[in-house]
Amino acid sequence: MGKIIAVCNQKGGVAKTTTTIELGACLQYLGKKVLLIDLDQQGNMSKYIGADNEMPSIHTLLHGDAAVADAIQHMDYFDAISSDKDLSKADKEFVDADDVFLLADLLDFVRNDYDYIMIDNSPSRNVLLNMAYVAADYIIIPSECDDGSLDGIVAINEDVNRLKKGRISLSKAEFLGIIMTKYEKTMMHEMAKENVEEICQNLAINPFIMQVRKSIVVSEAKTMKKPIIAYQKYSNPSLDYQKVAKKVIEIVEG
Repeated sequence: MGKIIAVCNQKGGVAKTTTTIELGACLQYLGKKVLLIDLDQQGNMSKYIGADNEMPSIHTLLHGDAAVADAIQHMDYFDAISSDKDLSKADKEFVDADDVFLLADLLDFVRNDYDYIMIDNSPSRNVLLNMAYVAADYIIIPSECDDGSLDGIVAINEDVNRLKKGRISLSKAEFLGIIMTKYEKTMMHEMAKENVEEICQNLAINPFIMQVRKSIVVSEAKTMKKPIIAYQKYSNPSLDYQKVAKKVIEIVEG
């Protein structure tokens, strides 16, 4: 049965979408079958991978207006289900208590077809993010090396615990990793890594902590609509994401 990984941080601009795409591509490069889900109403992931906007979106699927198999786009580096702007209406449309299970129920139809399903989330604390927490087996948090981004770790832990520790446990998600993005070997960034380790210790969580180095290659690859591993395989961020993918496999598959 495939494992579902939600990529989250309740702060924008920390490379959630980049991490979803690059980690997904690296996992597939390592021989795994991967499906990416764009659960962000901004649709940046769909744009960066060149998804077909005419195909059914995740919003369409959540409303039950198409079969999951009909929404899957088979791309060069992974499979994907795209987003669309109608996701912005989610908080008004999915208001029933059971709606939080919609994404998990959808992915049950395809999780045996994949080794990994990765969900790209918006920074908003909304019903879609709760759906991702309920569906996920694991959570990966990309974070820039600043206090605002690191605060997202605490917020995510609070939200997941709220879903886990209610009268009925709604989430089984475990913290898999924290990826320090746009990393440079400076005193400030080294101190940020120490802060992350301290935060995790205080929260009693034990994710791996790894860095992805800053490079213009990341932006160039987005422009080319290619993962970095396909654009410049031996660039620093590509090598870093390959290491992260190997760590994910090591932990998840033992």
